[in-house]
Amino acid sequence: MNPKTQKFKESWCDEYQKWICGFANAQGGTLYIGLRDNGEVLKNLCAKIEKALQEDLLEKVVIYSYTSPDGTHKANLTLAARRMDSLESWLLRNTPLPATMLETNSGGIAWGLLRDAVSKSEMQYKKEVLQILDNTPVWVFDSNGKVIGSRKKELMDLKGGVPYRYMYEHLFPDLRSSIAILLYIRVQEPQAEEEVEPAAPEESEPVAPEEEMTPVAPQENVKPVAPEEKATPAEVASKQEKKDFRPFLAIKTNLLYWATIMPDFHSYTFVPNLELEWFFCNRWSLSGTGNFAKWSYGDDFFGISSWSIEPRFWLNGNGRFRGFYLGVYGQAGDYDSQNGRADLDGNTGNLWGTGLSFGAAIPFSNRVGLEVGIRGGYRHSEVNGYTYEAPDYFLDYETSDNHWGVTGIKASLYFRFGRKF
Repeated sequence: MNPKTQKFKESWCDEYQKWICGFANAQGGTLYIGLRDNGEVLKNLCAKIEKALQEDLLEKVVIYSYTSPDGTHKANLTLAARRMDSLESWLLRNTPLPATMLETNSGGIAWGLLRDAVSKSEMQYKKEVLQILDNTPVWVFDSNGKVIGSRKKELMDLKGGVPYRYMYEHLFPDLRSSIAILLYIRVQEPQAEEEVEPAAPEESEPVAPEEEMTPVAPQENVKPVAPEEKATPAEVASKQEKKDFRPFLAIKTNLLYWATIMPDFHSYTFVPNLELEWFFCNRWSLSGTGNFAKWSYGDDFFGISSWSIEPRFWLNGNGRFRGFYLGVYGQAGDYDSQNGRADLDGNTGNLWGTGLSFGAAIPFSNRVGLEVGIRGGYRHSEVNGYTYEAPDYFLDYETSDNHWGVTGIKASLYFRFGRKF
């Protein structure tokens, strides 16, 4: 080997370790020259690239970008790509390096660098951590190929999370922005090209606490009713009139929700629901509704629990509660929807709303009939977007949604309890 080439390679190998430490504090996708000794390291790197190009010894430059074990897999891939793009652009602007000689690679989670950091540290349970890093695979599968555990999960569970919290605070910060640079130098002898490559770390996906579903409020019990009082034929004949049926309680279910049609007039999956209405005055009633669903349908998943209360004013004041009504409602609940059972990603959150209702009761008989109606007003929902990465879930973002417009539709079959007066 040419002595000049050998000297250059030895010098670069010494600088290689310094480069990782010096560049480890670049935050996110932005290259901060003033952090630690980044400025000096970048200056030396540019000088070595220019020298290798002048002496026609440079084959290529490779950038490896790493992430720490914390964070979601998707976020880590995006962040690693941003870091590589930032350094790539900087090198092309500040050196005569041709773009064709520059390669970028995402090394994924820097398990190798983490092991080196753990082995050099004086952390508690160091031996147990190294045991997991050396012997536990990134993913643990059962006999059916289903993911049942991971290397990170074991690290998080070890000794109640004490060593993991130490690594998160003291070791992960340098790994979150780790970038390695490799210079491939042409060897002028017939021997195979010598390369100095970092061990390719394995990719991993983090875990998060499992989500919870708020249970639906328990339904009210229907009170027993007294037997219907029937007028005798003599009384009917004497009065020459028919007594009116006066309801005091109704039980209902919304057929549209069972038919999978939601207030946005899209079809999702059937939602079991129950409504109770109490008639307490000639023109006034009070309605309470509960909905609950938690189903998989096709490739999707839909879950909701909600309840509402609604006082109503009936336009016809004869006490029979037929015809049209106006109401004011309040609603609260929570939901969970997944767009594809393969990825198990989706949105979950809480909701509440208020507004006005308008509808009508269409009787088939004294006790049985159909109620149709519509609600409109304001609905506020908290939106938590999440990603499923076996065996747990990760929160990706939080936002809110404010909706003005139609918030409910109904075509409910009802049965009324009451008596004739």
